[in-house]
Amino acid sequence: MDAKLVRRTAGEVRSVWRNACPGAAARWVASLAAHLPECVRSRSLVPADRTWAHTGARFRTPSGAVVSLPAAYTAGAREMYCRNVYLRTGLRMPAKGWVVDLGANSGLFAVWAAVTGAQVIAVEAQQNFADKIRDLAEHNGVADRIDVEIALASGVASSGACVGVVADDLRWAATSHGGSARPADISMPELISTYRIDRVGLLKVDIEGGEFAVLADTEDLGWLQGVDQLALELHRGFGDTAALIERLRRHGFAIDLRDNDGRHTASASDHPDYAYCRRL
Repeated sequence: MDAKLVRRTAGEVRSVWRNACPGAAARWVASLAAHLPECVRSRSLVPADRTWAHTGARFRTPSGAVVSLPAAYTAGAREMYCRNVYLRTGLRMPAKGWVVDLGANSGLFAVWAAVTGAQVIAVEAQQNFADKIRDLAEHNGVADRIDVEIALASGVASSGACVGVVADDLRWAATSHGGSARPADISMPELISTYRIDRVGLLKVDIEGGEFAVLADTEDLGWLQGVDQLALELHRGFGDTAALIERLRRHGFAIDLRDNDGRHTASASDHPDYAYCRRL
């Protein structure tokens, strides 16, 4: 095993021990040991994660709140709660107010926000995730704090159906939980108006390139003045990352750019994978 992979694996083991409940952490480490040759060959720890896919797990999140995941929900749990990819630079999960989750998937981030105390809007394009989000919220006792919107996150003028991964018909057809047709668009101004939101404590955006529609240069982005924190996964190839980052700076954010391993990138020209934005 090369030195980089050793360091990465050691870091993952520490994060699992820190955030997974003791039983789940012990099962994961035992699975890692049992599947170590496969993990080395694939350069991935997903084989170790399979133990949680059989048993489920509980996690103490970085905000201190505990999330319980049934077995079918554990894909991505290590990334979400242990490695903390969305808030790892010091962004904080609000204990009150509003959190908007664009790209909610099965609801792991939305439920984390809700158990921490926030009111959450979970926006997801794949229609068959709706019941999964609601069921996970019910499982954790926070169904009253999460509203689910099945829609394509978009700008007012820029359609989410025209930008990003799901703009490709073949890729949309291959989605795990998508319906036969894409849902309607929804924009942040629409969400803010519909839910009468005064401020967004945290906006998380992971929409496979659709961020270039939500934050397009043709949009009126005045609504960003009401956002305190923004965790943004960047999908270069679907738009001009450097220009997008500059737009966010002009709207009053200090921005920390990182690659997928959490290392600082000096500028948008270094192709960051995440932008962590805090209002100045």
